[in-house]
Amino acid sequence: MGFEAIDVPGLPEPGQFSHVVKKGNFVFISGQTAGQDAREGNLDPMTQAESCFEYLKRAIEAAGGTMDDIVKVNIFLTDGSQFPAIKELRPKYFNKPYPAATTVIVSSMVSRALILEIEATAILDA
Repeated sequence: MGFEAIDVPGLPEPGQFSHVVKKGNFVFISGQTAGQDAREGNLDPMTQAESCFEYLKRAIEAAGGTMDDIVKVNIFLTDGSQFPAIKELRPKYFNKPYPAATTVIVSSMVSRALILEIEATAILDA
């Protein structure tokens, strides 16, 4: 049995990937970046983090879920000093208990204008 690719209105057209795939009750959301904010040269961690979380919210809602269905997030930062933006915004988008999370510092994103990326896994109620 394959998986279903979910169309997410408002997200950039994906290349050779899907923004969101669903298999059974599992939802996998590709890494979300700041997109337009970054292309406009906005390197502010708070602005880029908020864009990532907003895209993540759109993605899970397109799959029929809510942010409360997200059980795991992976966060990629190009600099550890960006972490306070994530920490500050997390309670705005997630309720306790917070999803499991991994944060990794990487040397670069696919574009130098991007300074962080967030991907997620969710489990929807049957």
